[in-house]
Amino acid sequence: MAELKIRQYDLLVTSIHAVVLEPTKWDHLLRRIGEAIDATSGGFYLRDKHASKPRQWHSFGHSEQSLANYADRYVSMDPWTMIVNRTPVGEWVAEHQHFDDAFVAKNEFFQRYMLPNGLRRLIGTRAFDDGRVEALIGFQRGPDAEPFSDSDTELLTRLSPHLELACRLSTEFSRLRMQAAVARQALDRLAAPIWVLDGDGRVLFANHAADEGGLPGMAVRQGRLLADAPAVHARLTSLLTQATSRTAQSGALALERQDGGRLTVLVAPLPAGSPLVADSQRPLVLLMAHDPSASDAQPLDVLAALYGLSPAECRLAALLLEGWTPAESAERLQVQVSTVRTQLKSMFWKTGTHRQGELMKLLSGALLLKV
Repeated sequence: MAELKIRQYDLLVTSIHAVVLEPTKWDHLLRRIGEAIDATSGGFYLRDKHASKPRQWHSFGHSEQSLANYADRYVSMDPWTMIVNRTPVGEWVAEHQHFDDAFVAKNEFFQRYMLPNGLRRLIGTRAFDDGRVEALIGFQRGPDAEPFSDSDTELLTRLSPHLELACRLSTEFSRLRMQAAVARQALDRLAAPIWVLDGDGRVLFANHAADEGGLPGMAVRQGRLLADAPAVHARLTSLLTQATSRTAQSGALALERQDGGRLTVLVAPLPAGSPLVADSQRPLVLLMAHDPSASDAQPLDVLAALYGLSPAECRLAALLLEGWTPAESAERLQVQVSTVRTQLKSMFWKTGTHRQGELMKLLSGALLLKV
C-alpha cells in the first residue's frame, strides 16, 4: 500500500476498535473509511438471518427516507447483497465486477432505488456471520464516478479482520447488555430485597427493593451492608465468612420487624461459575430476604415451583434454613414432631435427597440457579 494508505489504515484500525465499546461511533467510523476510498456514502447493518429487515443501522451520506425505503422495499431485491451472501466473509465485492451498464439499465433495484438517490458505484462485504446474525458493510459513489479501484479494495481487505472482530464483539456485548437489562428488570420486580456482597459486606449489587426498603436494623454505609445491633452484626459477619470460606456454606439470619413480624435472610455463596464471581475474582455472597407473611412471590415460592413443595413444606424449609432443628421447627409451627418428620420425608422424595444436610444444601443452592 502507498504511504498515505498505510497512515489511513493505522488510524482506521484504532477507530474500528473504539466502536466495540461505543456503538454510537459506527457512523463516524463509516465516514472515515468512506473518506479513505473517496466514497460519498456508506452503510452498515446488522440483521438476524431469518428476519427480512435489519435490526441495527449505521450510515453516512444517506437520508433517513432513503434508508427507510431500502429497509422496507428494496433490501430483498438488492442484487449486490445476493452476491455478497455467496461470498466468503471479509471478501469485498465491487459492483462493476458483476453489473455492467446494460445490467444497470434494466435492473429494477438500480433504476428505482440507486440512481434516483444519486448512487451508482458500490463496494461492500459481509463483514460478519455467526450463523444467526450477519453484518453487511457497503460504500457508494455517484453515477459519474469511477468504479472503486484495486487500491481501495486492498485497503478494505486489510481492514476486514478488524471489522469482523468488532462486529463479533459488538454483537456479543449487545446480547450481554440485553440479558443484563432483562435480569435487572426481573430482579427489580421482586418484592424481596436482594444484595450481592463480598466477604467484607461490600455491596456489588442491590435490586430496587433493597435500595428502597432495605432490611430492619441494617443499612449500607460507605458501600458496606452493616447491622445496627452488635449481635446481629456479629451473626452477619459470621455468615459472610462462612459463605466465602473454602468450604462455603449457606446460612440464614432472622430479623425482627418493628411490627413484631419476622424476616428470614438467606445468606448463600454464589456458585463459582457465576459470571459475577469470575468477573470480581473473589468469592461473593447472595443475601435474599424472605417475609413469611408477604403475599408476593418470595424465594421459597421459587422452591415450591422448582420441586413442588407444599406451602407447609416451604414454611418448614425456611425454619430449617435458619438453623432450627426439626423439634424446634415443630414447636414454632405448632405441629407435632412426627408431622415435621413426615414433611421432611416428603421433601427428600421430591428433591431426590436422603439427609437433612443434603436437602438444605440443595434448597439454598436452588435459589441461585438463575443468578
